[in-house]
Amino acid sequence: MKTETLYLETYGCQMNEYDSDRIRNALGASLTEDPRQADIVIVNTCAIREKADQKALSSLGRFKNLKTKNPELIVGVTGCVAQLYGDDLIRRIPHLDFVLGPRAIPGLPRLIEEIRENKSRPVETSFDVEEPFDVLPYHQEGKPTAFVSIQQGCNKKCAYCIVPTVRGAEVNRPLEDIIAEARHLIAKGVKEITLIGQTVNSWKLGRLRFGDLLRDLGEIEGLERIRFTTSYPRDITKKMVESMTEVPKICRHIHLPVQSGSDKVLRLMNRTYTRNWYVDSVKRLRDAMPDIAISSDIIVGYPGETEDDFEQTMTLVEEVGFDSSFSFKYSPRPGTAGEELWRSEERVEESTAGRRLARLQEYQREISLAKNMKRIGKSELVLIEEESRNDSSWLCGRTEHNRIVNFPGEKELIGKMVEVRITEGLANSLRGQYIN
Repeated sequence: MKTETLYLETYGCQMNEYDSDRIRNALGASLTEDPRQADIVIVNTCAIREKADQKALSSLGRFKNLKTKNPELIVGVTGCVAQLYGDDLIRRIPHLDFVLGPRAIPGLPRLIEEIRENKSRPVETSFDVEEPFDVLPYHQEGKPTAFVSIQQGCNKKCAYCIVPTVRGAEVNRPLEDIIAEARHLIAKGVKEITLIGQTVNSWKLGRLRFGDLLRDLGEIEGLERIRFTTSYPRDITKKMVESMTEVPKICRHIHLPVQSGSDKVLRLMNRTYTRNWYVDSVKRLRDAMPDIAISSDIIVGYPGETEDDFEQTMTLVEEVGFDSSFSFKYSPRPGTAGEELWRSEERVEESTAGRRLARLQEYQREISLAKNMKRIGKSELVLIEEESRNDSSWLCGRTEHNRIVNFPGEKELIGKMVEVRITEGLANSLRGQYIN
């Protein structure tokens, strides 16, 4: 039987990257970078912001002519946009053959077979899936890092966020399955895994909590580094902090979204914590691990945000001193409480939000640059992940603090942990010299 060829486009977060690798494994297809050579075209989409889902829908339109020339070509959409719009996509896009939500990936081979046999156009967006974690992701041989999903969905009700709508309620993966996947990856040469989930540190199973999971993973032979993302501030527990402190394999970095420095805006966002709570969580982490690097997510221009609210965000950024942050203008999402507020008189003008974002990002660049400059002259342990994208004679890796390091070196070092002396600090990365 002929092995089918798959063209796969992925938009969005690490969870979507992980799901795309599961899609590839589920189909057992060979991958092509040319959609004209494909038997199946799939666009795996993101709906976290309006621009992201518009980009994904625009991408689907590119395959209309291909479908006309090759009626046997199967064109599908998966991911969060698929879950959000469902049947409406089938009605709006005549050349689309199927719509598949994130939890339905294990059923993809059956769905493709059904399309070929019955010429149907199925829509699979139910959250009622018996084994949502079935099908391990494809992993490229020699790649030293990998994601491991420990959770799907989210039980938080943040007013701006569409994740609970498109990924459903929180489902936590069994501990033995997580351990088994980690061992499977280590056998393929993986040195570092990143645990992923919508609020990854809320993972629990019976009496077990996230800190217990970290300790169990730390016992696995051959695993050298453990990362996790994304954490929720209210789920920073004593047990979690103790595990991070006591398990040497856990990297000294946490991604801890704050979203705003204003208590008023945090209430409007339904973030369930205050500014002081967040700052206290940061203090507990730094008291236990003084060298820990902290990154964050910040939204500006949320409906109701005043200049004073924005200034409170700026002072929080100064007080915490994030190593890096991802910041965005608020984007209304269908059916969320934030969208209702956005449609009211509380909407922040686009120009105002843009001005605030530019100021915040420039300030963060200054902080990040200053922190990176302080690394000059220090020796950093770096896991080499790949050749540098700009120069194949250079290598690229990350420190345990999640700082990107580029340095000249031979590609035989890829997959190894090496010492690099830092020679230059930039806003988003470091440069260095390999220490033999």
